[in-house]
Amino acid sequence: MSGGERTFIDACLTRAIALYLAQNTGRRFDTLFSDEADGPLDPEHKRMFMAMKREVLRLGGYRQEFFITQTPHLAAMADAIIDLDAMQVDALRDVALVAEEART
Repeated sequence: MSGGERTFIDACLTRAIALYLAQNTGRRFDTLFSDEADGPLDPEHKRMFMAMKREVLRLGGYRQEFFITQTPHLAAMADAIIDLDAMQVDALRDVALVAEEART
C-alpha cells in the first residue's frame, strides 16, 4: 500500500469512527481538525479527499473543519483561509510602527 493510499484510508477510518461515535453516543462536536493529511496524495486523490471531508461535515452535522495544507488548489477549495504568513507580516509591521512611534 502506498503512502497516499494509507493516508486516504486512515482519514476515512478516523472520520467514520467520529461519525459513528457522534451518532451513537449523543456527543456532538461542531468542529473537526486535521494537519497536512493530504501531503502524500496525488492530485486526483486530493480532490477526492476534499470531497470526503465535505461529505463528513454534512453527514455529521459539523459546522466546520480547520485543516492545514500546503496544497494551493486545496486551500482554494476552502470556504475561508487563515494565512498565518500574512498575519506574521502584519504583526511585524505593527511592532515596527509601535517602535518607530516610541522613538519619536
